[in-house]
Amino acid sequence: MDKKIFQQLADLAESFNRIGLKPVICGGLGIYLCFHKYEGEAQVLIRTTNDVDLILTKSQTLEQVKCRAIAEIITGELKYIVREGREYLHFRKNNNQYLDILAPPIEGFEKEGFRIKFVKSKLHGHITDEARFIEEDLRTVSLSQFFPDNDKRYNLEVQVPSPTNSMILKLFAFNDHSQGQRQDLERAQAHALDIYIAIMLTTRADYLEGQEFLSRHRDSEIIKKAQSIVDNKFSSVDNDGWWFVLEISSFFPDKNVLQKREKLEEARNRLKKWFTI
Repeated sequence: MDKKIFQQLADLAESFNRIGLKPVICGGLGIYLCFHKYEGEAQVLIRTTNDVDLILTKSQTLEQVKCRAIAEIITGELKYIVREGREYLHFRKNNNQYLDILAPPIEGFEKEGFRIKFVKSKLHGHITDEARFIEEDLRTVSLSQFFPDNDKRYNLEVQVPSPTNSMILKLFAFNDHSQGQRQDLERAQAHALDIYIAIMLTTRADYLEGQEFLSRHRDSEIIKKAQSIVDNKFSSVDNDGWWFVLEISSFFPDKNVLQKREKLEEARNRLKKWFTI
């Protein structure tokens, strides 16, 4: 992973920490932060990214003063500018640093289509319905491990979704980009690989935590939809989800097709068991 993205993340964390918040990071970077220390063969497949996907949570945005402070951090202190045509949802700076804003459905804010307007004409979030339980079982990650030991400035913290929430986000993202109007096969392939990485690096403790989480929300339409995606896209190695992974050139290039299918069969079994409650 490029050191520049950790610098970008540290700047964001330092500003958020100053107002008593920890940025919640999802997407490919969230997967990396959650699993980079886990042991397992799939660890070598964790992909690099130059995007920061930031989820603004319900507890972070309950107070309007915090919303304004976050908007000022992004557009003022850190000098991000809106990307043309994607105003107030997607930001960039220095031409190669990107910041995308997401949010679970939160009451009390004006909504327009897929937007939730935290601060009009300044900061919006892309409504991400599948993130409605994102604050449960959050993991805290110290950024100090990515910088020299003597660099005290980077004794900062961010949070990432739990493995189960990460997989739910990725299942929905894969489903969204593998078909329909938002079809983007390259992104769908990246999401499918993240699902493989996540399910193969999780531990038994993660599984037990996930079972408790899924049991709490077994009647939620979000959980039912996630289970449906697993059934329809990942319940067989011949399903679309695993075929996307099989076609990735960097997916165990030293193994033959049969050996790769065996890897996917193990992932299929684990994923199916994970989402069976």
